[in-house]
Amino acid sequence: MTMRRQSIHVHAKLLPCAHSCKYCLMGDKTLARMDSARFSRVVERLLEWEEQNKEAASVGYVLNYTSDYDRATLELIQALDRRFPRRYPPLSGITLGGLRERSRDELRDWLLERQAFGCKTVHASLAGVGAVHDHWNGRRGNFDLIMSTLEVAGALGMALGARLFVATSTLADLPALNARLDRLPQNPGGWRYLCPFFYFGWGVRHEDERIDERTRDTLRKWLESLPEGSMRDEVWRSEREWIERIRSEAAEPREFDLIINVDDDNIDALESMSGAAIVDDYRTRTRAAYAAIPSLAELCDRYGDRDGTKIYPLQRCMEMKWLDLHLAEHPTDFERQLTHLQMGN
Repeated sequence: MTMRRQSIHVHAKLLPCAHSCKYCLMGDKTLARMDSARFSRVVERLLEWEEQNKEAASVGYVLNYTSDYDRATLELIQALDRRFPRRYPPLSGITLGGLRERSRDELRDWLLERQAFGCKTVHASLAGVGAVHDHWNGRRGNFDLIMSTLEVAGALGMALGARLFVATSTLADLPALNARLDRLPQNPGGWRYLCPFFYFGWGVRHEDERIDERTRDTLRKWLESLPEGSMRDEVWRSEREWIERIRSEAAEPREFDLIINVDDDNIDALESMSGAAIVDDYRTRTRAAYAAIPSLAELCDRYGDRDGTKIYPLQRCMEMKWLDLHLAEHPTDFERQLTHLQMGN
């Protein structure tokens, strides 16, 4: 059996988010005080380790919470990518969430600067049209800002990506939103897809907004007529369908990726460690945390709703939902550590 390469995700929460999405994957936002140069040095050490271990693991890195990097950070990331090229260069695309207000001319200058650093695509997450989107994103005028940014980016020849969140309160807006996106410049390489809210971060608060199987099946017929629409099977399963899939598969040893959050509390220690030492430490801690909780099959048997028709986009969403139920019954420091490691808090 071919061994899966382990993914190592390195994060630092350095960039302020200009709004507060009610479905945010990260939940409460606390910025680190360290600068991006210190983060870059830790990432560089891990990328050097990856060079010697390419068959075993791959390292990715990102600065949360937005793509609103200053020029010094753009130059640091560019230098890392030139030395350690990625299959998907970190500056090749940007997400439009959390950007501060800019005029149209300022948006153009901002995008031109990123094009000079190799940016070819922009991606927006949209939850309805106008006031509906603004409600979900926690800032008045955010829908207009995103649409203006997409329009300017398209005029500059950039490929446009869009994720349309599907919730009970956004369903009525989907045709109008899709029509608005159709009127934007359609450059090669663009894409568009629909997605329910994830069960992570603040998304756990909105189970009442989650669509069900009947709505999913109606949407599937509608999406088939969209040239840029995609509705992958793996992101449109109900809880009972996830349970059927999990129960039908042979139990295998748990595989996990590593999430390394670089913050003010650990930056000094990480800077003093080799890449190998960092990876070994996080592997040991993550294995110990996983060992303290039931397996996915056990969580499924204990907490899965076999009549549940609400739709979840990822199997991991189900595992996190069932883990929350387990933690409510059996809170322990080790289990909370697992949530800390896995959710990037």
